[in-house]
Amino acid sequence: TLSSTAQYKIQLTDELEVNEYLELDIDEQDRIVGIEVFGPIALELSKLAGSTQIYTKDGDVYSFRLNEQEVNQKFHYKGIDFCFSDEKFESFVGLDIVDLNKYDTSLLNQILIP
Repeated sequence: TLSSTAQYKIQLTDELEVNEYLELDIDEQDRIVGIEVFGPIALELSKLAGSTQIYTKDGDVYSFRLNEQEVNQKFHYKGIDFCFSDEKFESFVGLDIVDLNKYDTSLLNQILIP
């Protein structure tokens, strides 16, 4: 698995400021190294169980989407844009990894959708 190849130590677990159903593990280099999901997001995410290639790449942005809903609002945190289909940050659609200096592109490339 990817997590077994990455070296990090979790320093903090923090709830995403705008959505209580997303909890983030932050490492000592101030990167998000884990995301725990709860409630309606967990139900939506369960449909992808077992998937190993879940990201797309457009230019310098790696994207993960739970569904095809239009992104109407983004919340930027630690080099990642959390994407929502509504203005209240309730309907999580996915995320965009935008700070490639912070995140290992060789690992991300392993989980790209062909």
